[in-house]
Amino acid sequence: MLFFKRLTVFSAAALLAACQQVNLPQGDYQQLSAEETEKPLQLLLQEGKISGFTGCNNVMGQYSLDKGELVVSQLASTMMACAPEDMQREQQFNQFLQNRPKVSIEDNVLILSENETIYQFSLR
Repeated sequence: MLFFKRLTVFSAAALLAACQQVNLPQGDYQQLSAEETEKPLQLLLQEGKISGFTGCNNVMGQYSLDKGELVVSQLASTMMACAPEDMQREQQFNQFLQNRPKVSIEDNVLILSENETIYQFSLR
């Protein structure tokens, strides 16, 4: 019986930890590790709205957090033509944002990750 009580307490603690939301500071973020030849990505998170610069165009939409994931909806973009490599980078990042990346904050750095892809941003 003692085993089941401990198991129940452990299960409840694990469930609580899994349900905790990341406290995502709102503000203006800039990518930390852009290549020297690339313009850094920028994100502005404010009151459920997301906007930013994705290397060529500007994006805007809605966001929320769900179980540690960034949920982006209604993502729209300006339609400027840019160099093919910039357009490809932008399309990859926009798709990444819509795939519910995991969100974490470490040492005041916003980390968005999905599988092997990781983007790091700092507040500006």
